[in-house]
Amino acid sequence: MGRDMKNSKDLRREIAFSVSGAKHYENEYYKNSPGSFAMLSVTGTKCDCRCAHCGGIILRGMPAAETNEKFISLVDRLTGKGCAGILVSGGSDTAGAMPVCSVIDGIVHAKKRGLKVIVHTGLVDKKTARALKEAQVDQVLTDVIGDVNTIRNVCGINKTPDDYLQSLLHCKEAELETVPHLVVGLNYGRVTGEFNAIDIIRRADAEVLVLVVLTPKRGTAMQSVKAPALDDVLSVFRYAADNFSGKGITLGCMRPHQYSPDLEKAAVDLGFAAIAYPHAETIRYARSLSIRSVFFEQCCSLVSI
Repeated sequence: MGRDMKNSKDLRREIAFSVSGAKHYENEYYKNSPGSFAMLSVTGTKCDCRCAHCGGIILRGMPAAETNEKFISLVDRLTGKGCAGILVSGGSDTAGAMPVCSVIDGIVHAKKRGLKVIVHTGLVDKKTARALKEAQVDQVLTDVIGDVNTIRNVCGINKTPDDYLQSLLHCKEAELETVPHLVVGLNYGRVTGEFNAIDIIRRADAEVLVLVVLTPKRGTAMQSVKAPALDDVLSVFRYAADNFSGKGITLGCMRPHQYSPDLEKAAVDLGFAAIAYPHAETIRYARSLSIRSVFFEQCCSLVSI
């Protein structure tokens, strides 16, 4: 898209609503198909980082595919049920990297079966970037953190924001379509490095940016933490809209329920390219502005493909 995001409300008359089959979605406007998209973990429930906001809990809901054999078997079962795409994820090691190369043959098999394959990695080195490119993955999703204290206190790894920039640049050098993810309020509900993270993402010329918001989960070190203040979140959203020049920004699925409708309306007003699992009132709002809505049953990052 590559436009002035501030004026995109007037220029772009279409917004994509991502409603992948990994989660049930149904309202008066659309009902998705269960199993049309799937998430799987290459480490099972194992994660050495145990970040304060997740603690490995997210992995519990993903089928385990720790070996090429398990991965291939799972892919064959999924495609037999009509699955069209997969998100390959998993836990990270103590250096913040996800061991995706251990299942690279399985990823190649998934591509041969016609699946869209996106990989949510940790930090990526040159070797991993090249391997993912050779496997012809459709996208690489990587979190970007712009504050060193957040990296160390939340994720527990001895890295800096520059390591996240280098990870993005390794992917760029390998000519991978890279979609950075930014968790607003990751530092225990405080906005501390988000603006710097957006600047890092801009330097790496990423295609799509996914914004999500810290949603404290029960059973984690952050279960009693308050979600970031809505005004703080909106300030990050506006900064992203003003400074990101890729194909588009999307509002991902993780966001606090108490003000999710407000975030979705802001995403529409700011010209975001996609919103994951929108409320019905958001769809009505977009249509009231004569913005055409398109539903697709894939991850919101795939809006550009």
